[in-house]
Amino acid sequence: MEDSSRRGAQEVDAERLQANLDALRLERAELQQKLSAAKSDAEAARQELTRARGEGGAAKAAMASVHADLAKIRQQRDNAWKEMEMLQAEVDEGQSKGVLPLRTQYEVVPGVDTDADRHKAWRPSKQRDAAEPELAAVLRKVAKDNEVMVAISNANYAQPGGMLDLWMAGVKRSNVTNALVIALDDATQQHAESLGCTAYQMKLQVSEAQKGVGSNHAVSGLKFRVLRPMLDLGYAVLLSDVDIITLQNPFRYLHRDCDVEGMSDGWDNATAYGYNDVRDDPAMGWARYAHSMRVFVMNSGLFYMRPTRASVALLDRIVHRLNTEDGWDQAIFNEVIFFPSHPGYTDPGVTRRIMDFMLFMNSKILFRQVRHDARYESLRPVMIHVNYHPDKHARMLAVVDYYVNNRKSALQPFPDGSE
Repeated sequence: MEDSSRRGAQEVDAERLQANLDALRLERAELQQKLSAAKSDAEAARQELTRARGEGGAAKAAMASVHADLAKIRQQRDNAWKEMEMLQAEVDEGQSKGVLPLRTQYEVVPGVDTDADRHKAWRPSKQRDAAEPELAAVLRKVAKDNEVMVAISNANYAQPGGMLDLWMAGVKRSNVTNALVIALDDATQQHAESLGCTAYQMKLQVSEAQKGVGSNHAVSGLKFRVLRPMLDLGYAVLLSDVDIITLQNPFRYLHRDCDVEGMSDGWDNATAYGYNDVRDDPAMGWARYAHSMRVFVMNSGLFYMRPTRASVALLDRIVHRLNTEDGWDQAIFNEVIFFPSHPGYTDPGVTRRIMDFMLFMNSKILFRQVRHDARYESLRPVMIHVNYHPDKHARMLAVVDYYVNNRKSALQPFPDGSE
């Protein structure tokens, strides 16, 4: 408990320092604008002095006043700069001790940083690499076009012939060369590397609030903390759970026009992409029909996220809630994406796209529809997520048998749902 309290205090201190740093950056930007305005005033005074040669006394006095103001503003700017450097040193010291602030400050250009810029992706740079040099080196080696496919696993999934093995085999078979396994322990890292997959270890602990939600969901919630530094470094991430079989290279099927592009838990056009839901309240008479818009959730086990300010705001909101609530990570993921701003709450405002549900397919579609309909015999999905069924490993093996080995009876032994 002492260590937990100390870590909590460190995080609060780091966040306080970061907030102070943010305020000073804003103050410096405002002072810079004042300095520019003062310079303009000085130039105007010089011109006035030239025009009013005979009345130079008054113009000189005005110019002297402007120069005094200019010197004062310069001094304020320099003081703000020195204070900001001192606070930055404190933040850097905290980071070197493993205490990371909740969010990272990005370069802001006064007068240019508009709402539209929240959706503009940044790229890797040496300056960004300095924040996470070890991870940055791995990502530079693995990534292709600044994109990387990531799966998170612990030793429970990293058994010989287990789900992680099936995931890695599908990735290699589909010629995905920019894949990375984030290992939560030594055994997983060693196992992944022994099979020729690049692995990077992050030792993350489940938050106290999440310890009661079940080990699978708690570990799943760690993905949002894994994504944060990768986005900071300038990489777009295709996050994939290990209960997914990859049949084609997914990077060929991404649109890349939104902050978040994700798989749906829906099973047709309406449930996946949205529909007008009407509730009937006869007691209201003429106004008995109330309309609402519904869309089934995006699956938090398969989504593509671009490195933008909006994406980072989304991740920070999700991580905060997972650190303080015992909710399911997928429910929180969708609430933060879809709930609008309202009194007491500001929407992070990400743009989002739903993936083609017949290409990025959930297991309900496969087992309830596709396998029973001859029209889909020639269909080859890009990725299949065994998310609707608890007997994941057995169904993953059957998916490989059906699509890779072309054994059309492979899916027959399984019920549509779970027993």
